[in-house]
Amino acid sequence: MKLIKLLCLCACLVWLAAVAPAATVDAAKALEGFDASVVRAMRELQVPGVAAGVIVDGTVTFAKGYGFRELGKGATVTPDTIFAVGSMTKSFTAVTVAAMVDERKLNWDRPVREYLPWFRMYDPVATDLITPRDLLTHRSGLPGHNFIRFSTPLAREELVRRLRYLEPSHTFREVYQYNNLMYVTAGFLAGEVAGKSWEDLVEQRIFAPLGMNNSTVRVADTQKRADFAKPHLNRNGTVQPTDFYDYQKFGVGPNGAVNSTVNDLLKYLQFHLDNGMANGRQLISTAQMQQLHRPVTVAPDGSYALGWNVQYHRGHAVLQHGGAITGFTSMMVLIPETKTGVVVLNNLGSSLPTVVAWDLVDRLLGLEPADYLAETIQRLERGRAAAEEKRKHTEALRVPGAKPSLELDAYTGDYFHPAYGTIRVDRKDAGLIVRFAALNILLTHFHYDTFECDPEYLDGMAQFHLNPRAQVSELLLPLEPAVKPFVFLKLKR
Repeated sequence: MKLIKLLCLCACLVWLAAVAPAATVDAAKALEGFDASVVRAMRELQVPGVAAGVIVDGTVTFAKGYGFRELGKGATVTPDTIFAVGSMTKSFTAVTVAAMVDERKLNWDRPVREYLPWFRMYDPVATDLITPRDLLTHRSGLPGHNFIRFSTPLAREELVRRLRYLEPSHTFREVYQYNNLMYVTAGFLAGEVAGKSWEDLVEQRIFAPLGMNNSTVRVADTQKRADFAKPHLNRNGTVQPTDFYDYQKFGVGPNGAVNSTVNDLLKYLQFHLDNGMANGRQLISTAQMQQLHRPVTVAPDGSYALGWNVQYHRGHAVLQHGGAITGFTSMMVLIPETKTGVVVLNNLGSSLPTVVAWDLVDRLLGLEPADYLAETIQRLERGRAAAEEKRKHTEALRVPGAKPSLELDAYTGDYFHPAYGTIRVDRKDAGLIVRFAALNILLTHFHYDTFECDPEYLDGMAQFHLNPRAQVSELLLPLEPAVKPFVFLKLKR
């Protein structure tokens, strides 16, 4: 623990020392050939639509849309097209917490239980000690547990209450582990002490004073606007529109529900570059903005602050955060030394925003160009090769001809886990199907009482356990790869 604190302190000191003025680059000259780079990335990654923008010292130097809001339709992307930004939302949630700290309704380093006495986590140490700062810096000990965000619609408070049933994979504050559910908790906490919802806090404390008039926190509101992008998925090389993910349905808005435009997000980035000042008002104190940007947790590629990754890009200090949700990805970067902000949005689950954002950063810093697109394509190819090897290894484990212990009907019925509630197993053709509240997972027989899960939803095997009477008593599902399978108890009829 002392070593981690020392490393974070050193990272913070180096970070602060590195934020010094850099030579000014002619933005117009730097962006020569940029359009061609975006078009190339769109073609190689099969992206329907993109929006990108740059702000330097309060002036928008570039804002442009490329391609289409929906594949097969004629409407083009503009700098005012609304995209879902996914986890870029995390910095917005951190700002709402900072606002409550400014008002002395929260303290970064007081236990959450001082504000929510009923709050519990699986680990009693984490229950007693976790603070708002811990919630926002991915050091709770909890791995992702993301399956609940897509399978089980819950009110936000109920979701936070069920955290006590989700197993950690490390001890509290031991390591960095990215966790969306802690951001849900932080947003819920900020709303509770403010006496309103997280959605209202974002709209009233950020969108309204910054003039982010085309931004929303609900996809229903987005779809009422005239200019919004449709989400798309790439299924085996075919790109097609898909449905919006509804954060409010699953109670998880604070981890990713912001929908915004390039022009609005450039205002937001300038707000951060100006240390909480916007339109002549100090919306968040300078002291709290410094807290938001200060490194806290050592992460794989640098450090994590409060809603921001802090790192060095080719020798230059930057803050950045990406986002990904069904049919959308995004990226934003702050370069404090040049008071520059970069944002890139697209309407496909692709790596394009990261590729294009770092290309923009290099151009604006006057660095030698790097081929981030080629690196990305190579990484995707390695990922596909690794997936194929894993598939071959799994198949080698199969016991040929090993049939289920019982008739398939014996495995059907209701099963219960306190985090997920009651789920249902039914027959489905020659296999089984597990019915969660919001999605169904096909189970294909592998051998004995082991079934292979549909890889679109779960990577791994479902296992049924039998009691001494040869009756099915439990269903084990691999809902989080970092911990042991979840045990669902079969309910008596």
